[in-house]
Amino acid sequence: MIEVPGDNQFDALPALRGRAWVFGDDVAAVMVVPRDQWERSVHESATVVMAGIDPTFARAIDRGDFIVAGLNFACGATHPLIGSALQQAGVGAVIARSFGPAFFDTAIAAGLPALMIEETGAIKSGDRLRVDVETKRIVNLSSGDRYIVRNLTDIHIDILRAGGLTDYQRRRM
Repeated sequence: MIEVPGDNQFDALPALRGRAWVFGDDVAAVMVVPRDQWERSVHESATVVMAGIDPTFARAIDRGDFIVAGLNFACGATHPLIGSALQQAGVGAVIARSFGPAFFDTAIAAGLPALMIEETGAIKSGDRLRVDVETKRIVNLSSGDRYIVRNLTDIHIDILRAGGLTDYQRRRM
């Protein structure tokens, strides 16, 4: 087990490396996972993530790649399955300027890092990123730029370390 400062019983998260897939502002939740998939299994829904914008995304993504978006990612009506489907599809984290009201909580609960930074416009599709949730830092390995994650609290990091809210609660008992 890696030692983490404080009263923590969870393993530290490894830094993630992957390629950026850039989307714009106001990506509606139904564009992330179509509404007709919301009552299906996470595995089935994972095969169509981002199909509302890029029908090839779910087949083209490499495990650990990142979705980068602008304002209001997964806005509008949403479903708890969306974060789990993105994670099942292989998305390492979602990085955006802001998220729809429910998405952030459901993504963290699923164990999917949902990270807010101001500078998403500086990241281009195909850029190689290094994401360190523990230190709340993202490095664009393609440009050398560095970004600070501004929305994670210690409890969010603990939930991500545990693998999601259910595992966090189970391990805390």
